[in-house]
Amino acid sequence: MALDVQTRQTDGGIIVLAATGRLDVAGAPALKDAVSEAAKNGSSRVVIDMEGISFVDSTGLGSVISALKQIRGSQGDLRLAAPNQQVRVVLELTTLDRVFPYYATVEEALTGF
Repeated sequence: MALDVQTRQTDGGIIVLAATGRLDVAGAPALKDAVSEAAKNGSSRVVIDMEGISFVDSTGLGSVISALKQIRGSQGDLRLAAPNQQVRVVLELTTLDRVFPYYATVEEALTGF
């Protein structure tokens, strides 16, 4: 299953990217394209809603790291919301949980942005 990414903007101008599917070699380009589009439109605050992501691998993590670099390059910030157990374990094993703040819900991620 390819990754599907739905984009919405909050009233505060924060972009929420709701991803569904597998964040792997096949799905990573979809996330990268969505982040690039958000950055091109001037959005510097992005939340990736990971609730619908069923699996992540090293290529998927690479796309998230690339997204962080792109957003931070424009003086912005990127947060992860609602990662499932498998995604959290991968973030913790790679110590990326220290780089990416992740939140239990999108609403928590939006708080204090």
